[in-house]
Amino acid sequence: MAKRMGAPVSEGSDTAAVKISLAAIFLAFLRLGCTSFGGGTAAWVYRDIVQRRGWIDERNFLPDLALGQGLPGSNGINMAVMVGRRLKGGAGAFVAPFAMLAGPFAIILVIGAIYGRIADHRIVHAVLDGIAAAAVGMSLSSGVSLLARSGAGPISIAIAAITVLFVGGFGWPILPVMLGMAPISIGIAYKQAQG
Repeated sequence: MAKRMGAPVSEGSDTAAVKISLAAIFLAFLRLGCTSFGGGTAAWVYRDIVQRRGWIDERNFLPDLALGQGLPGSNGINMAVMVGRRLKGGAGAFVAPFAMLAGPFAIILVIGAIYGRIADHRIVHAVLDGIAAAAVGMSLSSGVSLLARSGAGPISIAIAAITVLFVGGFGWPILPVMLGMAPISIGIAYKQAQG
């Protein structure tokens, strides 16, 4: 049993019977757009719309998700269009993705305006350099631990380190580096598989 704003809804219920206002759809997707970071937006839509609000059931959500994954564009935006259409027709199909994109758009505009005013200060550049260094360190750490957990040997770790050195340290373009390192990696893997 899912719940719809306090009222029980059976899993097989028809979503057309659910009366949802455009304002409620707008607010729900505005919240989703402002709080779902780092991808996986379709999962956030499922959690909020199906599990939390019960506006549609899983039986109707899953085919829409499969269709959304086959269409070009972001799964989250595709899901917003399909859920909005299912809840309120064409108006819902417009309002849901508009709301999902409006919040992040406003946030980026505010951050851009603030950055435009403080970008010339040395402390801002020092902070951003520190954040960039931390991000690179975290990426390297997670990459090395992933290689270690996958059973990669020291040769694989050395190839990854050489690639990072060429691209990150020397500033070489990634495409020529990958084209040069790929045959070496494939050759080593082939020799290891045979021996």
